[in-house]
Amino acid sequence: MVAADTKAPQGAVLYIDHARHLTPLTLTYHATASRHLTSGRSDVIPPSTSVEVETAYCPRCLTFCDAASASTSLGVCQKDAGGCKDCPLCFSPASISIDRESSSETHLICHYVCGHCPWSSIDSGVTVSADKLLEYSNNDNIDLKEAEKQRMSAISEITKELENCFQRKVSERNQNGDELFHSIGEMWAKREQDEERRKRVMISSAIINDGNTNEKTTWSLGALEDALVGKKKELNSSGIAGKGVDTKSSPNIEDNSQNEKNRLPTSQQMAAQMSLTITAPRYQNGLLPLPVRYRTRVSRRCRAEQSAGRTGILVKPKLNPLEGDTSLRAGHGQWWKKDSSAVHVVPRVQLCRHGTDPTTGGVAALLKVKNPTLNMIRLRFSGPESVEGENFDTNELENILIDPFTEVTIAKAELCSLDSLSSMDPSDWMELDSAEDLLLDIGKRQDDDPQLVRSWDSAPLLGALDSDSLPKLTIVASRGDTSWVEMILPKPMVMGSDGNKPPSNYFAVPLSMQIEVGNGSWESSLIKRCDVPEHEQDLVRFDFVILLHM
Repeated sequence: MVAADTKAPQGAVLYIDHARHLTPLTLTYHATASRHLTSGRSDVIPPSTSVEVETAYCPRCLTFCDAASASTSLGVCQKDAGGCKDCPLCFSPASISIDRESSSETHLICHYVCGHCPWSSIDSGVTVSADKLLEYSNNDNIDLKEAEKQRMSAISEITKELENCFQRKVSERNQNGDELFHSIGEMWAKREQDEERRKRVMISSAIINDGNTNEKTTWSLGALEDALVGKKKELNSSGIAGKGVDTKSSPNIEDNSQNEKNRLPTSQQMAAQMSLTITAPRYQNGLLPLPVRYRTRVSRRCRAEQSAGRTGILVKPKLNPLEGDTSLRAGHGQWWKKDSSAVHVVPRVQLCRHGTDPTTGGVAALLKVKNPTLNMIRLRFSGPESVEGENFDTNELENILIDPFTEVTIAKAELCSLDSLSSMDPSDWMELDSAEDLLLDIGKRQDDDPQLVRSWDSAPLLGALDSDSLPKLTIVASRGDTSWVEMILPKPMVMGSDGNKPPSNYFAVPLSMQIEVGNGSWESSLIKRCDVPEHEQDLVRFDFVILLHM
C-alpha cells in the first residue's frame, strides 16, 4: 500500500460550467440569481462568455476614453494632440526634449529622446525648430507671468508641429508601400489580361519543322520563365557595367557597409515598425518612434443567460482605470462596476491529502470546503448526477489548466470508473458559518486545523477496504466556515486491458455539490426559491471534478 508521491502535484479541483468545460474556480463566474456556473476561459470551444470592449486607456499616461473614441483614434494615445511614444530600440517610454542644435549654439530643436538608451528621433528626421522659445527668453518688456504663459503656448505649438512631422514621415513611408502595392496589383492585372488573350488566340504549341529532321518544340510556361531570367541577367549586367565602380574606393565602401550591418534592426524592432508603416527601414537610424497602443477593458456576459433573455453581466469595468486605487480619496478596492467572480459566492473545494492503493485501485482523499460569503450556507456532497459521463466532455481531460496564474497544466487524465460511483450515497448536511475576516485576527494566535484533520491518514482506510466495500462520503470535522469531508472509493481507477494502470498519472473523479436555497442558506446568491413543498428543499447543483495523482 503506497501513498501518493508528495513531490508530484497531488491534484486539483475543477468546476464544470453550463457548457461542460472544466475550469479552475479563479476563472469561473456566477451570474446574479443563476443556477449554473460560467467559465471565463478564452481557449474553449464553444466559449461560455461573450466579450465586449467597454473602455480603453493608455498604459503610460493613464488617460482613458470609451470604445467609440478609441476606435476613432486608431487605438493609439492622443493626449495633448500628440500622444505618448515609445523608443523603437528598447521600447522604453520616450519623452519630448528641446535642445540646442549641435551645429549651432543659437538654434533650438525639438525631438523625441529615450531616457534608457541613447536613441533620438534626430536620426530619423523627426525634428522641428524651437527657435520661438528664444524670443520669450530674451524679451524683457513683458512680465514673468505673461512670458511663462506665452512660453507654454509656444511649447504646445512646437509639440503639435513635432507630431505633424512624425505623421508626415509615416505617410511618406506608407506612400512608397502604397505605390508598391499598386504596381503589384497592376502587374497581376496585366498577367491576367495576357492569359485571357492567350486563351482566346488558342496558342497551344508551335511546331518547328527542320529540313533534315522532324523535331517538335512545344511552348510551355517553363520556357517563358527561362527567357525572362535570361533577359533579367542581361539587364543586370548592363546596369553594372554602366555604373563604373571605382575599384580604388571599394575598400571604403566595404568598411561603410560593415558599419551599417552592425546597426541592423532586430526582428522585434522590425515587427514593431511594420505595425506602424508598410515598409520598414534597413538600419536602426531610420526607426521611427512608436505610438503607445491603448489597452482595452472588457465586459463579460454569460451566453446561457443571454439566450434565456437576461442580461447575464458577469464583469463590467469602470471608465477610469485608477478608480479603486488607494491614490484616490474614496472607492478603495472598488475596481469594477460589477464583478460576479465565483470565488466571492461559490464554496471553494480543495484537495488536502489523498492516498492510493496500486494493487486494488482504492482511493482515499480528504477534501476541504470553505464558505466565502457573509451568510450561512447549507450544503452536501454527492456522486455525479449522471453515471454515463454526460456531466462534461471527456476531451476536457487533455491539456488541463490547473492554475491560470502559474500556468500549471496536466497533459492528460483518465476518467475513473463511473460504475464505482453509482452506489455512492450523499454526505450528511454541512452548515458553514459566514466567512471569517482574517484581517481582524492579525496579531492574534491562529488556530490550527482540528485534531482529526491533522491526524488523518489514508493508509488505515485503504487497508480496511474489502470486496464488499462501497464508496462513501463522510464528514471528518467542521469548524466555523470550513468543513472537511473524507472520500473513499474502493475501485475507481480505469485499468488497462492487461490489468495495469493506464499510462496517464492522473485520474478524474466527478462529484456534485448540492447547496440549499432558502431557509437562511446562501442568501448572497440572490437565487429565488422555487415553488416546492415546504417539507422539500430547493437545491442548486454544481458539478466539479477532482484530479488525483495515481
